[in-house]
Amino acid sequence: MGKQPYFFPLRGKFLVLFVLLITVPFVISGIFTYRKYAADVDRNTRESTLTIMEQMNLNLDRYVKDIDRLTQAPLYDQEMLNILTRYSGTYEPDLYLPLEVTGDINLFLSSFTSERTEIKGILIFTNNGGIFSSSANTVFRNWEPGGNEWMADVRAREGGLVIVPPHKANYYDFPLEVISIAREIVHPRTRTSLGIMKVDLSAEGFERVLSVVDFTPNSRFFIFNQDQLMVYPFHLIGDEKWSFKSVTRDTPDHIVSTVSSQYSKLSLVGHIPLEDLRQDAQELTTFTVIISVISLFVAYGIAVFISNRLVTPIRHLKGRMSLVQNGSFQAKASIIPNDEIGQLAIAFNTMVDELNRLVREVYETRIREREAELSALQSQINPHFLYNTLESINMLAMHNNQLQISDIVTSLGKLLRYTVEKSERPVTLKDELLFVDHYLQIQSFRLKNRLHTVIDVDPSCEDCLVPKLILHPLIENVIEHALHQKTVTLRVTAHFEEDDLFIQVIDDGVGMTANQVEEINRRINSRLPSQLEQDQFDKVRKGFGLKNVHQRLRILYGDRYGLFIESLVAEGSSFVIKIPV
Repeated sequence: MGKQPYFFPLRGKFLVLFVLLITVPFVISGIFTYRKYAADVDRNTRESTLTIMEQMNLNLDRYVKDIDRLTQAPLYDQEMLNILTRYSGTYEPDLYLPLEVTGDINLFLSSFTSERTEIKGILIFTNNGGIFSSSANTVFRNWEPGGNEWMADVRAREGGLVIVPPHKANYYDFPLEVISIAREIVHPRTRTSLGIMKVDLSAEGFERVLSVVDFTPNSRFFIFNQDQLMVYPFHLIGDEKWSFKSVTRDTPDHIVSTVSSQYSKLSLVGHIPLEDLRQDAQELTTFTVIISVISLFVAYGIAVFISNRLVTPIRHLKGRMSLVQNGSFQAKASIIPNDEIGQLAIAFNTMVDELNRLVREVYETRIREREAELSALQSQINPHFLYNTLESINMLAMHNNQLQISDIVTSLGKLLRYTVEKSERPVTLKDELLFVDHYLQIQSFRLKNRLHTVIDVDPSCEDCLVPKLILHPLIENVIEHALHQKTVTLRVTAHFEEDDLFIQVIDDGVGMTANQVEEINRRINSRLPSQLEQDQFDKVRKGFGLKNVHQRLRILYGDRYGLFIESLVAEGSSFVIKIPV
């Protein structure tokens, strides 16, 4: 039988149609409008970004020019030139600088730091190893060749201005991370080297110089010197991910602007996320979406109202049909408009009248059949007649000294009485074991010595209430499937584990394979009738008994309880019933 199609109500179809007619044109126009606005914003912001970068370049050039003039000041002071000439010899590790000399030069250098909080120190490194500084109290008097590799780059420029990337300045009392602007001091007449003048800027000070330009919150700004070494930002220096080539490469989600200074030889690179630049567009879009959502909800409300008016007559007719489906053949459709639905209602009322007539005829026929069935049932044999008949056979067997037949008949009568009486009421485990004992007595006449039975149940378990006839299918299963040529031992045990009672039926018969156990577990857990249950009457119990026990226990006590099976080939089987105490 094919799969039933998914039911989708007519009201839902009307709503989907109205929603599509309202929403699709609106969404399409909104998408194209947003794209046009975003493209205009991108174009305008690219132009404004380049302008910002050029302005930053001008500001940085202006500052570098100021520092450049500062580093040339000693060339215009004859006294400074004389002092520097005096100390322009070869390097002396233990050089001593007189206090009057260092005091004059340090005072001269300190005059340039007024109102320049970004400057950490202005220093002159003499060729013979001395240091003059605007921060005399925090700077050593001598410098060491090791750890000042930047000096080689400065000397290589032969008096040209050099911007030294961030480096560790080890001539302070506490080594600092600084960025510096330096030049070699060359005597204007003799063109001999007198030392190096260096202006140290702290990271915070250098950032204050750059703060005159306002970028977006998520933007990145990079500065590289003429050797394409990163000068700023400090925390990314040395990271190959942010090399000059990587930073200047275009990306789909950023605007990359690069401006180079002819004066300072610095390259300024700005990374501005398009997401930041489109923030205004997003705000406008958000406002438009809010207004549009409100409009859509109003339109959807109108669509719901119209769809309800269209669907109400159909719902009324569906309700009448449901009453007829439930057996009320007097239900008639009414209050139907004069259209196709009205014609459908007229046909429905005609159909109900015809169904009512046919049902009455079928009902009367069925009543007559019921009366005939009741008469047949009343003629069936009363169970008490069977008890009396079995008692007569028992008396006859005893009269003829046929004690085995008497035992069989007695056990059969007790089995019959146990199954007929007490209906489905719970019984004690003791009664259930007694029933099993009678059943095994009857089977012992047929099986002879092929089955040996041991009932080993703790007396404390015998008064527990259990469902009726839950052990018989397990015993019968052993007799049907577990016996072989040797004697099979059947053991019945019971014990408590916390609040649960475990009843175990164990045999050492032929056992089962793992596939057989898996198949039995699948069948007893199936909610659908198995193929075996649809066979003729005399074969049903072979596939039904275990499933009946398991399903009854799960219905009575829940999915935690039931019948559990373990088995190995040639080692026997174990059937465990778990029920709550």
